[in-house]
Amino acid sequence: MDIKNFKILEDLNIDNINLGVRPFISSIIVLILAFALIKLIMILTKKIIDITNFNVQREKTLKSVVDSVAAYFIMAFAVLTIMSEFGLIKKATILTGAGIFTVVAGLGTQNLIKDIINGFFILFERQMKVGDFVAINEKYFGTVEEIGLRATAVREWSLTKIYIPNGEIKTLKNYYKEKSRVIIEVIVPFEENHDEVENALKEVCQIINKKYEDRLYKVGNTNFSEFNLVGVIGFSGIDGGAKYIVTGVVNPRHKWFIRNRTYETILRVFNEKELRIGYPKIWHEKHRR
Repeated sequence: MDIKNFKILEDLNIDNINLGVRPFISSIIVLILAFALIKLIMILTKKIIDITNFNVQREKTLKSVVDSVAAYFIMAFAVLTIMSEFGLIKKATILTGAGIFTVVAGLGTQNLIKDIINGFFILFERQMKVGDFVAINEKYFGTVEEIGLRATAVREWSLTKIYIPNGEIKTLKNYYKEKSRVIIEVIVPFEENHDEVENALKEVCQIINKKYEDRLYKVGNTNFSEFNLVGVIGFSGIDGGAKYIVTGVVNPRHKWFIRNRTYETILRVFNEKELRIGYPKIWHEKHRR
């Protein structure tokens, strides 16, 4: 083999090596750019929320959706670009919507499509938003932190963060939807004077209505929800007395706070008036022996 032919073979080998390495280098660059772009979008959406500050909950929900959609499309575009670099698809396919749907179909199966469709319905019908306290499938209880097209993230009381595929959400209870009713049950021994008990519970209602007036549910300046005594709703020998009910409608975010303050007020007023709270007499007699 003469020097000329050897030079030609050497050039061909170098070109083949370059062709083999180039797709890997291009793929790494594409992935870096994709992650950088996703991060940039997340920063921009956060900045917009900080600047506008119209409705924090809805804006956070919108941010969660925008970040999720952007991430899916950017990563789908990145995957298509990498596939084209290795010659698995034509570059023209990247510019068509069919390319992205092909990636989705290849990745996802029916479950992914079901998650995305259900995610759209959740957002379109405003079933929940970031910051709401919800119960999903009577199994997951917590505060909504993220709503994406594929999954919803809920932070439980234990601070555990749970990701629930949207397609698996069958039932949804939103405790922060517009208004919430506080229901207080009070068991009072049969021996107590009924009129004195009623007066004490009415006094409790007056205290709560005055002290937490700004947390009650209103339409405009009209209050439709003041706490009031419903009355006796039943007798319970097991619980040891008559069952009274006190109710009021509050802004949903204050439901548990108002409930706890009401119980505390009942204890204080009953102590002042020397009224007793009922307890199971059967349990008491059994353990006293």
